[in-house]
Amino acid sequence: MYDKILALISFAMFAVFLAILGIWVESTSLKIVLIITVLMCGYDFWRDAFSSRNTGNNDRN
Repeated sequence: MYDKILALISFAMFAVFLAILGIWVESTSLKIVLIITVLMCGYDFWRDAFSSRNTGNNDRN
């Protein structure tokens, strides 16, 4: 459970960092790339943290 909380905090900090970068740099194309990056990272986080599939790793609880 703590690994999910730590992953959520890490994802939030990453998203905030990219948001700050997007606010300070006035480039529309950079903002589009940052949004795509956060969405891809969020999708990967969601699949890893909340997937109910058994991946064969017995060390996860």
